[in-house]
Amino acid sequence: MFDQHSPVGILDSGIGGFSVVRQVQRLLPGEDLLYFGDGAHIPYGNHGEETILAMAGYMFRFMEERGVKALLVACNTISCVLDRRADEISCPVFSAVQAGAEAAARLEAGKVGVISTVFTHNSRIYPRKIQTLSPRKVVVLSCGCPDLARLVEHSLGDPAGMALVEENLRQELDPMVRVDRVDCCVLGCTHYPLVADSIHRLYPGLPLIDPAEEMARSLKRYLDREGLNNPQAGPGALTVYTTGDVAEYALRARQVGLERVAGVEFYPPMEIA
Repeated sequence: MFDQHSPVGILDSGIGGFSVVRQVQRLLPGEDLLYFGDGAHIPYGNHGEETILAMAGYMFRFMEERGVKALLVACNTISCVLDRRADEISCPVFSAVQAGAEAAARLEAGKVGVISTVFTHNSRIYPRKIQTLSPRKVVVLSCGCPDLARLVEHSLGDPAGMALVEENLRQELDPMVRVDRVDCCVLGCTHYPLVADSIHRLYPGLPLIDPAEEMARSLKRYLDREGLNNPQAGPGALTVYTTGDVAEYALRARQVGLERVAGVEFYPPMEIA
């Protein structure tokens, strides 16, 4: 069971969910946060559906055992198959895809672009959800990026690596922005907001939709409504677990400006065939 003092869980395939942590720390500084990044298996979007489901279940059990009071699924790829795993955790679950689609549907945009992993793109979940939620007729253009999440994961703070990130961004976004002329772009992978400055520099004036902001707002509404806000007087702490490189995760946490990191610990990865 969970209560006011229970932590909020955030999970992702890698460091991308740090973009969600950043928004939650800004909006709900009193909450203790528990983060799981499955760095051993990134990028999730290049795996098959059954493997993604198995890895999601592994992380869900981790969170359930630690009694989180809410779970933010920062991984858009897992969000695509969330309905097949949602009954495995007893707390409310917040989906990155749902948050991104809701934010896009509220805009007065006639043409929405979405960049995501290949799996999320192939699922067509963003076009379906945005068109269902939007009160107006909207065209949704989706692009699957096979390498971008991995490049972001390992390139932050490295000039040579960031040059590769920007080269990949041009390759994926140029047709959508310069040819199709989208009105805005949904960052359909939580790794992408970590390089939003690069996207703004390459495409000045292109509005970006970050699902992380909407997820943090949805979490706040839930905690307020249910009276589950942490009553502690001081700020909450962040504990990070990863199946990847502990030193790299600690470095990335500092680079993206995460606060009150109580520790970064290794957790053994699930074995996959």
